[in-house]
Amino acid sequence: MATAAQKSNPADSIQIVGDITINKSKPLEEYQKLINTRVAVDQIVDDAVTKENFRKIAAAARDVIWQILFSDDAVAAAESQKLASDVLEEYKGDACFYEPWAYNEWIVKLRDELLKREQLDFWRDTIVKKQLGPCWSRDSDLFDSDDVPPLEFYAHAGCVAPFAASLKVRAAEKAASGDEDPTAVALDRSNSNAAALTSDFDATISMEQPLGDYRDLMKRYVLTTCIVPDEIQKKNIDKIGNATRAIIWKLLFEGTPTQVEFDNAAELLQEYKGDAGFYGPWDYNEWIVKLRDEVLQRQMLDFWGQKMVPMELGPCCARDSDYFDNMDELPLEFYDKAGFKAPFDPSKD
Repeated sequence: MATAAQKSNPADSIQIVGDITINKSKPLEEYQKLINTRVAVDQIVDDAVTKENFRKIAAAARDVIWQILFSDDAVAAAESQKLASDVLEEYKGDACFYEPWAYNEWIVKLRDELLKREQLDFWRDTIVKKQLGPCWSRDSDLFDSDDVPPLEFYAHAGCVAPFAASLKVRAAEKAASGDEDPTAVALDRSNSNAAALTSDFDATISMEQPLGDYRDLMKRYVLTTCIVPDEIQKKNIDKIGNATRAIIWKLLFEGTPTQVEFDNAAELLQEYKGDAGFYGPWDYNEWIVKLRDEVLQRQMLDFWGQKMVPMELGPCCARDSDYFDNMDELPLEFYDKAGFKAPFDPSKD
């Protein structure tokens, strides 16, 4: 987004611009020049002119990003990805300030096209990692805190929103407690904080609603409203992690699992992996290999091929956790079983 120092002050009055195109060779520079000379200027300009100019420049930005990523000659190579990433990041910052609605509608179409073309590097490394999904209250004053965070937008190709670990359970808590007595809610939170400070709580997760129970435990004993010493928080996370792994194992391997139990296990597994990638992936990474081996030994290929592989529920890696970097090997071998390959395996096609 343009800063005050970048603003221009042209001699002529600012008018509504005509048709605009942005060249693919230097899209960021051209976009910034248009914004700095036609929108973010020091002159007093009629709001209608500013809005219309931004609308036209934004449309040109969307067009050039789409061309860079999806034209036949681009094939989203690394250089092309960098060009698209730079202008997309700049455009989102301006959209959050001037007019986010068109951006929010279009970015969903961009996501869907990326996933359809399996351009997962750009999806993960740019859209997800840089949080370039829909504008919302966290990055735009045009929204308020009552708006729902765009968690679903990022929940594709094994990804979760980077801010999910801190927001998903609080959003669920708010939706669930709208009609509750505020005094009772405050007392309950106080009791949970006290238990979190001593790790004196039972980590119970039911077969019937495992994801809801897991989120409730995370809300109460990890996402606290008080400061918990690191060693105690780790103990709380480990306790909840142990209970989570146990209930997933039970859902899958106790008796003959139903489709509902398959779905519940996969849903909880995805949520647990996302949190493990944020709080510490080592226990998850060791255990998920054992889970995979048991799934394959029992020939539960529907769960393997329809859940674990496409949802990328294998070990956490640089694609989904800041505990790793691009120098670490990706877990390709984990998925190379029963005729499947990792969705991100370069030899897949």
